[in-house]
Amino acid sequence: MAGMLIALALCLCGGDSGRKPADPVTVGLGAADFILSLQNADGRILDCPESDVVNEDSNMEYACIGLAAAYRHSGEGKYLDGLAKAIAWLAEREDLTDPTWKGSWFYAYGVDSPYEPYPLSPGAGIDDARGVDATSALFVYLLYLHKTLSGDATLAAAYEDNARAALDFLLANNFDGSKYFYSSWQKSSGTWGLWDYRYAADQADVYLGLQAGFFLYGDSSYGDAADAISANAAADFYYGGGGRFATGMENDGSLDTGFEEFNTIFPQGYIPWVFGSSTQAEAAYAWLESKRNSDGSLACYEDDPGYSLSAAVFAMAARSLGRDVPRSSLDWIAMETYDADNGGIRDTGDRGSEKFSNVAGFTAAAMLGFDPF
Repeated sequence: MAGMLIALALCLCGGDSGRKPADPVTVGLGAADFILSLQNADGRILDCPESDVVNEDSNMEYACIGLAAAYRHSGEGKYLDGLAKAIAWLAEREDLTDPTWKGSWFYAYGVDSPYEPYPLSPGAGIDDARGVDATSALFVYLLYLHKTLSGDATLAAAYEDNARAALDFLLANNFDGSKYFYSSWQKSSGTWGLWDYRYAADQADVYLGLQAGFFLYGDSSYGDAADAISANAAADFYYGGGGRFATGMENDGSLDTGFEEFNTIFPQGYIPWVFGSSTQAEAAYAWLESKRNSDGSLACYEDDPGYSLSAAVFAMAARSLGRDVPRSSLDWIAMETYDADNGGIRDTGDRGSEKFSNVAGFTAAAMLGFDPF
């Protein structure tokens, strides 16, 4: 009788809602289905429902990693087909005619055919951007994923010129002359200029593309550049005073140790996922773990709203480092940011926050246990 009264009291007071999180596979495949719902017949994937742009700062390419994860887990052809269509769309947007920009993309594109470049400012005083290091590199990585998942080299062969142009552009235009790659080219007052800032996470993106290019086409220049990044990035971008990776590296070689909200959170999980275990990666993972709340969400700075992507990259890092998957963080996504009606992943626990395709992509990778290579 006492047990019944306690249960009734909990029910009346809201102490036990009876809600249970969807399992990781359901959420992961749901997120991938959400990505497919944003794709049209031409292959473009919206950055979010009702978006005005496509592939802003590589959003669509990150979403495609989620499609790859879904196909590897399920074997369902719709995910592989979606990946192939997205690659074809990206290839059509790549500049292969202007010698100055051959192998690069703009920062964003319009959502409707003919998908013209969409001028978009990435920051104060900047009118537009192009030649983003991650965008060129991730295109090649997606080709690699398609080939390895499908066992068919046709697409990689068809777009070999595109892939080589993408990596050659980075080596010729964004390489710092030592080991790392500058972020992008930015337009200010009508003039394009190199933004010589090296994001920590971008080095992981460029590594993925260069390593993929070496695996696909056997070019030693790609392999050597990839090896230099993987051998040094964790140590060079580590901020010992904070016990974490810096957001990036300034043009004089000093680390940017300031905290830039999610830009600083992302490399703490992404670098370990891409490069695996190192003293620095273990420390960054511990830093993330120290920010985990009792409900599984992460609060990494004052007034942090709790990003789905923080929890996702935390789980991705755990897998790469051989740790137990932080199930409470995956459950938090499933309970608080996953929309079971359409598979979308809200940016934060706020029910009104946007559902971005890149967040869905990383969530699918986290839920389904996707390794980068």
